Formats: sequence, C-alpha cells, structure tokens
Amino acid sequence: MTEYPNWFEQTALVNFKNYLLPFAGKSGLNFLQIGAYTGDASKWLLENVLTNETSHLTDVDTWKGSDEIIHKEFDWSDVEDTYDKKMEPFKDRVTKVKSDSVEFLKRQPFFAYDFIYIDGDHTALGVFSDAVGAWPLLKPYGIMAFDDYKWESGISLEHEPKKGIDKFLQFTDGSYSTMIMNNQAWVRSILQLPEGE
Repeated sequence: MTEYPNWFEQTALVNFKNYLLPFAGKSGLNFLQIGAYTGDASKWLLENVLTNETSHLTDVDTWKGSDEIIHKEFDWSDVEDTYDKKMEPFKDRVTKVKSDSVEFLKRQPFFAYDFIYIDGDHTALGVFSDAVGAWPLLKPYGIMAFDDYKWESGISLEHEPKKGIDKFLQFTDGSYSTMIMNNQAWVRSILQLPEGE
C-alpha cells in the first residue's frame, strides 16, 4: 500500500481529541465528513469516538483530487483503494458515498448530523458551497469544523478555504458560537429546533 501524507495527524488530531472525545461511546451519533481522502480521520473517529454500534459515519468524496499542486502527484484510484482497505474493519458503521458533495447534500434531511467536518473542495467557493449546503443538516448544538483555515495554496486566495469560511461565518453570524479558530475553524450551532419538531 502506498504511503500518503497523513495531514489529519499533522493538523487536525489535536482539535479532534479536544472537542470530540467527550462524545466517545455515545449511542446514536451521526457524523458526516466531506472529503475523506485516505481515511485517516475516518479511522480515528471510528476507533475513538463512534465506537457504539448505533453510531455512524458517512464519508463523501469524489476520489478524483483537485487542482492542488500535490494532488497531481497522486494516483487517485490508489488513494481510494487505501481508504477502502482502512474502512474494511468498520464497514457496519461507515457509509462511503462517491459523489459530488453539493449533489449529496441536496438529498439529505435537515437536522441529521451531530458533527460535520468539511475538508473537501479547498477553493473558497467550494468550501462556501459545502458549508451552506451542510449547515441545515446540522442538529441544534451540533458541531461544524473546517480544515485548512490558514492553508495557502500557492495559487490564489480563491483557491484557499479561508475566504469561503469567513464568508460563510459572516453569512450565518448569530447562529453559532465559535469554539476555536487556529489552523482549523470549529463552530457550534446555537439554533433551536422549530416548534413542533
């Protein structure tokens, strides 16, 4: 199996431990990840947080890569195969969705997820679109996290997540509380369920 960079361990693991380990072992959790890559974040979540048999992870990815310079070096069929092998022990608790994220998000019910991790399309527009599509799917007091908040593409600001994340946070101001803003951005929904839900 080819070795790929473990960006999850390098940039995200500390936040995942700090904010998600309190959920470990709870029943009925439903997590969504936009952008799964080789499955490093998925494996950690399934081994450390979504350990109850009634909790579930949904991973959405095209497994085609993007315009990022390093992505052009990867064999994306092999990246997908690496993900599949990592997920094999957890097949009862993870759903793999090979799809464009925007199309996937359109089909999901509101208030479906306790945690949504956005780490797919890294362009400003892509991140903004994913966030807008995913926000109504987040349960009240659920957590949404964005990876690579301070990542620099080497191409342009339009090819970086920060501008899209900032625009989304401005757009939804008043509906969330900020948890942390470092190399990632984490927010918690403070919206209530509509009357009668």
